[in-house]
Amino acid sequence: MSGGGPCLEVHEPGLLATVQDGGRPGLGALGITRGGAADPDALAVANLLLGNVPDAAALELTLAGAIVGARRAVTLSLAGADLGARVHETGRAVSTGSTFHLAQGETLAFEGGVPPERGRRAGCRAYLALPGGIDVPGVLGGRGTALGAGFGGVEGRALRAGDVLAAEADDALAAAAHRPGTHWTSTMPSLDDVPLRVLPGPHVGLLGAGTLAALAATRWTVAQASDRIGLRLSGDPLPGARPQELASHGVLAGTVQVPSDGRPIVLLVDHQPTGGYPVVAVVIAADRASLGQLSPGDAVAFLIVDEAAARAAAKDLHAAREAALAALHEAAAWDALWHGAGG
Repeated sequence: MSGGGPCLEVHEPGLLATVQDGGRPGLGALGITRGGAADPDALAVANLLLGNVPDAAALELTLAGAIVGARRAVTLSLAGADLGARVHETGRAVSTGSTFHLAQGETLAFEGGVPPERGRRAGCRAYLALPGGIDVPGVLGGRGTALGAGFGGVEGRALRAGDVLAAEADDALAAAAHRPGTHWTSTMPSLDDVPLRVLPGPHVGLLGAGTLAALAATRWTVAQASDRIGLRLSGDPLPGARPQELASHGVLAGTVQVPSDGRPIVLLVDHQPTGGYPVVAVVIAADRASLGQLSPGDAVAFLIVDEAAARAAAKDLHAAREAALAALHEAAAWDALWHGAGG
C-alpha cells in the first residue's frame, strides 16, 4: 500500500480531538488499559466506508468546534454522531455514514450536534477516516492516543491547531473502494430512551440485592465531570452498605462502580485497569458503543438481563453489522457498474 502523505491540517480542535483506533487489548496486566475509540462501532463504519480495516486510526471529534482543512484533494468518510459537519467554502452539509471529497484548500467545520428531537439524543462523538488510516507511529501495538499515559497518536496528546495528519494510503485506493456518496444505513447506537442492558456485578452480595434493583429503578443523568475515563451519574444515591476498603480488582469498559457517595460511575475506554469500588453491574457488550455517545445532561436508564439475553444481543448485533456491510458492498458494486458504463 503506497503512502498517502500529509492531507489534513487541524485549524481548530474543538472540545476534544484525538487520533484513536481499536485500542491496545491484552495489556491490562502491565497497567495499560485498552483505550481506543469511545464508540468502536462508529470507528469501524468510518473505516469500512473507505475500504480500511475496521480498527484503523481515525480522528475522534467531540461535540463541536473542530475545523480541518485539506492540504490536497482527498477522499474522507464520516461516521458516528451528527456534529453538523459542513464544507465551509460551499456550505455543503456532510452527512454521517458517508464518503465525500474535499478539494485542496477546502475546510470541513463541525458546527455542533443536531438538537435532539422529541427527546432523542444525537450523540457526542464523530469519526473522520482518512485513506488507509491516519499515519502515526505505532506504540505498544496501537496508534490511538492514550491521554492519561501520554503516548500514541500525535505526541500522546489531544490535537491542537497546526497539527498535520497524513494518510496511510494513496487517495485513489480509497476512491476505488467506495465511491463518494455511498452511505452506511446505520451509524449510531440507539439512544432513543432505550435503557442500557446490564448483567449483575460481582459485588451485588456485598451491596445487597436492593442496590441492583435501585440502579434499574432510578432515572440517572450524565454529570458534567464525565470524560473518556468514565460517566459519572447524578441522581438519588443508591442504598446499601459500601465497604470502606475493597481489594483492587480488574475492571473493563462498561463496569458500573458504586463509590462512597452512592452515585454510579460507568467506566469508559480510558478507565484504569484496576479499581477498588464495588461493582454492582456491567453493561453488556452489545450496548457499550452507546456509552461512548453519551454526553453531560443525557438521561440514562438500566435494564437488568441474564447471560442468555446478553449472548443473544451480541449475536443480533453481529448479524446487523454483517447485513449493513453486505449492503454497503452491494451499493459500491452498483456504483462501479454505473461509472464503468459512463454514467
